Amino acid sequence: MFGSLRLLLAYLVVISHLMGSEYFAHFGFYAVRGFFVLSGFIITAALHAVYHFDGMRFWANRILRVLPNYYLVCLATLAVIALWPNEAGHFLSNWKADPREQHDVLMNLLVLPLQFNEPSFRLVPPYWSIAVELEMYLLLWLVIARREAYAAITLAVGVAYHLACFVDGLQWQTRYFAPPSALLSFSLGALLYFWGNRGWLRVGPAVATLAFTAWLANMIVAGLVFSTSYVYGVGYYANVLLFAVLMAGLAPIQPAARLRVLDKALGEIAYPVFLLQWLVGFTVWLAFLPDRSRGLLLTALAMPAIMVAAYGLSRFNRVFIEPLRSRVRGAVMTHARGWTAGRLADQGQVVKNDSSAMMSDTAR
Repeated sequence: MFGSLRLLLAYLVVISHLMGSEYFAHFGFYAVRGFFVLSGFIITAALHAVYHFDGMRFWANRILRVLPNYYLVCLATLAVIALWPNEAGHFLSNWKADPREQHDVLMNLLVLPLQFNEPSFRLVPPYWSIAVELEMYLLLWLVIARREAYAAITLAVGVAYHLACFVDGLQWQTRYFAPPSALLSFSLGALLYFWGNRGWLRVGPAVATLAFTAWLANMIVAGLVFSTSYVYGVGYYANVLLFAVLMAGLAPIQPAARLRVLDKALGEIAYPVFLLQWLVGFTVWLAFLPDRSRGLLLTALAMPAIMVAAYGLSRFNRVFIEPLRSRVRGAVMTHARGWTAGRLADQGQVVKNDSSAMMSDTAR
């Protein structure tokens, strides 16, 4: 059921942005960390079950997965900003810079520089997290996902980095935006894959349900009941651990065929939701609420519009991009075995061919 979970995480990010409230900001922070744990698990599984660490096919598939949709949203956003520059700058500070500046546009198209403070003009503001994720893909392919020991060592490095940030009194941003901060979540996701294949994880439905409830409760009470220090301290790390327990409980589940198809369809919408949130939110604001600031009404009106637009983008992806990805994946056929097979089958990504099964990754 990872597809539904990804869509939930994407909408938590939408809420954190469109509500425009300090309280809801951490919803997005916590959701992104959940994305990172999930990606660490799925990419590790795909590297073993699909690509066997073949860099050519792996990176071709990752680029096709990530960049075409991103560039489409960039072009649409650039057109909207050109038509309503003042309104766009008022709605979102990242759109205040002159989009005609070739340097800023180029930096947006190159993607990876978006993890840094420059450029301030960003066509898809939350894309910094994808830039970090691409870097983590590189580390997973090179080191983390190859052996359980490497994943454990990387987890220790990630924990040490966060502890060093506390000891040195560094700002919260260093534990969230900086690429090394993601090591903790990605390596934990990779370890979930290794531990699952070893049979070490025995998280039943009851425990998984409890973890999900605790994860939601922790997110809601953080900032509402507890102080800011809890939100960015204990609550932040409790969020990662609870999400990992939830994943361990969901991973072995193989739902009925119809539910699997629905889950896959919801998962396909998650990444478009993440990309389109600001563009569609601005369009709704411009059409209906130009005299109001962001808040509950905008969020309520924008959410269904984002879903419709995301469905359209996912259809474009399915028609034009997925056939290319399938061709890349089709270069390797492998038998599905054990815990990994069950998890990827749950994604609806096992394609039978004679006596073999082709496995695909569906991160984000």
